[in-house]
Amino acid sequence: MPLNLKFGALLLLMSFGFFTLALYGGAKLVAPTAVAPTPTDVPGTPGQTPEPGAPVTVRIIAKNIFFNLRTITVPVDAEVTVIFENQDAGVLHNVAFYTDRTTRTRIYVGEIFAGVATREYRFRAPSVSGSNFFRCDVHPDTMTGTFVI
Repeated sequence: MPLNLKFGALLLLMSFGFFTLALYGGAKLVAPTAVAPTPTDVPGTPGQTPEPGAPVTVRIIAKNIFFNLRTITVPVDAEVTVIFENQDAGVLHNVAFYTDRTTRTRIYVGEIFAGVATREYRFRAPSVSGSNFFRCDVHPDTMTGTFVI
């Protein structure tokens, strides 16, 4: 193979790589996943822990048979208000809080309703700190999370 052809092929590959990076801004190309990482919801002012018994409002969204949150943290004995948005048109969802994954002991079980709609749930958090469990009772395998007191 002539020397000029080797350098031409090398130059073509390098140019392709350069322009690909330029086109995508140097971002990593990653295959999409079914569930994007979700943030932890820690109510209150950043860097501060709410006082025990303080009122807390948490916004939970159900979309594509997943919750937007994986962890919800509230103070001991807090008055909890959950603003629950069911964005799945015609699909039944709820949010239910239990002491653990066995779901034998309820903390609070919200109404099951079809989307697109929003409900407000109000309940008092347990008076003992620890790791609890929340889920959609209709989709208990895909819509779950940890409720930290």
